[in-house]
Amino acid sequence: MADQPRLFIGIDGGATKTIARVETEDGVLLGIGKAGPANIRLDPLGAWASIQQAIAAAAHPIPLADPQYQWHCGAGLAGTQVPEACDRFLALNHPFPHIYLHSDGYTSCLGAHRGADGAVIAIGTGVVAYQIEGEQVTRVSGWGFPQGDEGSGAWLGLAAIRYTLQWWDGRRTETPLIAEVFAHFHRDSEAMIRWANAAQSQQFAELAPLVIAAAQGGDQRAIALLGDAGNEIGKIWQALVARQQKPLPCSLLGGLATPLMPYLPAELRSHLVTPQGDAALGGVIFARREASRATA
Repeated sequence: MADQPRLFIGIDGGATKTIARVETEDGVLLGIGKAGPANIRLDPLGAWASIQQAIAAAAHPIPLADPQYQWHCGAGLAGTQVPEACDRFLALNHPFPHIYLHSDGYTSCLGAHRGADGAVIAIGTGVVAYQIEGEQVTRVSGWGFPQGDEGSGAWLGLAAIRYTLQWWDGRRTETPLIAEVFAHFHRDSEAMIRWANAAQSQQFAELAPLVIAAAQGGDQRAIALLGDAGNEIGKIWQALVARQQKPLPCSLLGGLATPLMPYLPAELRSHLVTPQGDAALGGVIFARREASRATA
């Protein structure tokens, strides 16, 4: 029905959690809900379950997909870089007639600048950058670990393990960082090697706080390593700048954004702005835009 009221849903679905934001057509926030992970490449059924659980919590007391409303869902999800994963996900049974998919990095960029042109660099376990300028969308990095994600938490953790192993076989002198990493494994080199051979990106990233703490304590090797990470983030930003038609503001996101701030190039720091919203808000903006295009 043409006069059916519309609800707009924004979904931020990642490897560890899902956040849903539901707004009315005139922008009134109905609620925010949270649920488990939503990686459509690894677990499409589980992703749908998390999304519907988060939406139900955000839209309460309105029943999920109540036919009295038009439900428009803009979802930024982990795994959407794989087209086959998107196809499998959308082929599953779900109650939403209008759902629009993009990456969580894209919706993070929309949310950070409230739909205006701009860029984001998300620095956490991995690193990915998105830039939106009109209809042009640019992505840099985010190619996964260990083949990419330079400057990320996983990248820092891997470097810390490498330094410690080099010290163990006599190629480096011991530093406070190396001592902390070795102590993390109870000074058991075999345990450390077994762990390193089986660890994934998230496990390597759990060592990044040791690098940060050592740098704060004056460890020159740790300070240099954070400097290297800052330089890598600077290269990512320069790749974004090379594709800009005009200077754009940039927001840093993720758990390592604050610790790495002092190590970023001065030119990048001069272009940084505080994010105005999150990826769930970006999903709402995305849903509104797609709904408008569909009716244009």
